[in-house]
Amino acid sequence: VFRMVIALGPDGVRGQNILPGGQSGNPDSAHFNDQARLWLANETMPMRYLPEEVAEGAVSRQRFVPFP
Repeated sequence: VFRMVIALGPDGVRGQNILPGGQSGNPDSAHFNDQARLWLANETMPMRYLPEEVAEGAVSRQRFVPFP
């Protein structure tokens, strides 16, 4: 069960979520089951909305360029 809590406030949107396994569906990925321990402990991870929040939490970056 995916868990998510969202708060809408005067300072913007704040959210927390957790997946029962991980972000990836690829069993070879480090993110396949990296949230399982947190999910079992009923803990959450912050959701990032603003560009600076996303940059702060990023572990990698991919750039997609369309074909000409």
